Amino acid sequence: MKKIWLMAAIIFINFILQTSLNLFLDIFGVIPNISLVLVVIFSVMTNGIIGGILGIFTGILYDIMFYEVFGVNTLIYFIIGALAGYFSEEINKENYSMYCTVVFIATVVMNFSLYVISFFQKYNIESASVFFMKNIFEILLNTVVTILIMKFIVNLFNKLNIK
Repeated sequence: MKKIWLMAAIIFINFILQTSLNLFLDIFGVIPNISLVLVVIFSVMTNGIIGGILGIFTGILYDIMFYEVFGVNTLIYFIIGALAGYFSEEINKENYSMYCTVVFIATVVMNFSLYVISFFQKYNIESASVFFMKNIFEILLNTVVTILIMKFIVNLFNKLNIK
């Protein structure tokens, strides 16, 4: 239980930092989605139920803060968290490249889902080529950031003796 509360606290603190410091995280017009990385990492570390719950928690934070239609981010984060946790049994949890692969896939799924939902809600969105070029950079950025975040989380959990 201590582990779940720590994960939720890390996600909440990250949300506050990422939303308030997003100008400093901007790299060539793209901001890494650290919340998505955290949801995927925590889902793979635990299981599908906890991953889904953390995904709902993260999605609600983003829907309350940014989105005009409530539930879009909640649904996407929930699906990603639940699926990553569901397949966590088959993933070698000591191999950081597996986490990077799952984050890569999750970022693709999230960006594609947001694009499709925005398209059907008739939001004024960029052309598909511009949208996907920005997202390719975000996918690569999230994948690289995953290694740094994994090292931080493993060290934090080891110092706090949380398994």
